[in-house]
Amino acid sequence: MPRLAQMMDFLHQHINQSFWVESLPGDASFRRYHRIHLADNTTHLLMDAPPEKESVVEFVHVDEIMKSAINVPKIFAKDIEQGFLLLQDFGTVEFAHLITDDKTNKDNYYTNALKSLIDLQNIGIDVDLPLYDEQKLNQEMDLFIDWFLPYIKIQFNEHELNLWKNLKNQLIDNIQNQPKVIVHRDYHSRNLMQDNSIKNSTQNNSLGIIDFQDAVIGAYTYDLVSLVRDAYIDENEDWVNQKIQEFYHLKSLNIGIEKFTEQTNVMGIQRHLKVLGIFIRLYQRDGKNRYLANIPKVMNDLLQELIWLNKYSNHEIYGHFLDLLNKKVVPAYQLYFK
Repeated sequence: MPRLAQMMDFLHQHINQSFWVESLPGDASFRRYHRIHLADNTTHLLMDAPPEKESVVEFVHVDEIMKSAINVPKIFAKDIEQGFLLLQDFGTVEFAHLITDDKTNKDNYYTNALKSLIDLQNIGIDVDLPLYDEQKLNQEMDLFIDWFLPYIKIQFNEHELNLWKNLKNQLIDNIQNQPKVIVHRDYHSRNLMQDNSIKNSTQNNSLGIIDFQDAVIGAYTYDLVSLVRDAYIDENEDWVNQKIQEFYHLKSLNIGIEKFTEQTNVMGIQRHLKVLGIFIRLYQRDGKNRYLANIPKVMNDLLQELIWLNKYSNHEIYGHFLDLLNKKVVPAYQLYFK
C-alpha cells in the first residue's frame, strides 16, 4: 500500500471527525510531519517515519521517560510497525520566533529554557537510555576530519593527526569526568516550541520540547552548550557567558564558576567539531544545503571556545590546536565560507 494511503488509514482509524492534512517542511532526518486540522478547529501533529529509514520506538520510549518532568508532546495514537504517531501539536511558534518577536521578554524565555533543562536533568539516570560513551564521542568528532576537512580540501599530516588524537583524548577525559544526566542532544531554538495551550508564554513549563528521540546519558554541559551556542542564533561572548553563569546559579553547583565554564567550553568543542562535519554530510550525502549557511556561526563558536581554554585552562593542547586551525584550516575555510 502506498505511504499516503497507509497514513490516511491510520488517521481515519484514530480521528472520529472530519479533518484535512497540511504537510510541513522536512528536517535533517527522514521523518516527515503533517499538521492535522480537525473540524472542531483544533490540530494534532502526525509524525510519519518510514520504518525502513526511521524508527519511532525511541521517540515513544523517551517521551515516556521525560513526560513527568518536562513538557513533551502527548501521544494520542501510535502504530509502531508502520511508523506513525499522532501527537499533541504545540503550535507554530518556535523559540527562535519568541526571542526575535518579543525582545522585551527574551531573558525570561531563556530562563524558562534553562529551568526546563534543569527539570530534565533532575529526572535521574537510572533509566533505559544509551550511554554517551567514549566511542560515540570519538566517532562524532571524527566527522570533522572525515567530512569537513575534505570539503575545504585540507588533510592533516602525521604530526597534525597526533595533535588531533591528543586533543580528542583530552576532551573525552574531561567530558567523561563531568556529572552525568539525561541529555536531549539537540536542545536549541528549533526544538523548543511555545506551547499554544498555555496562554502566558513567559510562565514556567510554557515551552514544549521536541526532537528528543536521540537522548542519552551524558555530560551535564552538553544541552547547555546546544542552547547558548545555538547554530541558528548569533549572540556575543558576553551574553554566552552570562547564560552559562545563570545556569550555574540556577543549578546551585558546588564547583567554581571558572571550572564550570571550562567544562562547558570543552563540551562545546566536541559538539562543534561534530556539527561542522554533520552540516557538510547533510549537504554532500543527503542533498540538504540549507545548513551550509550556519557553518560560519559554528566555526566561530569553536574558535571562541578554544580561545577561552587557551587563556584560562592549564592544558596546552587547546592552544596548539587553535594554532593549527588558524594557520591551516581557517584560511582554507574562508575560501568557501564568508
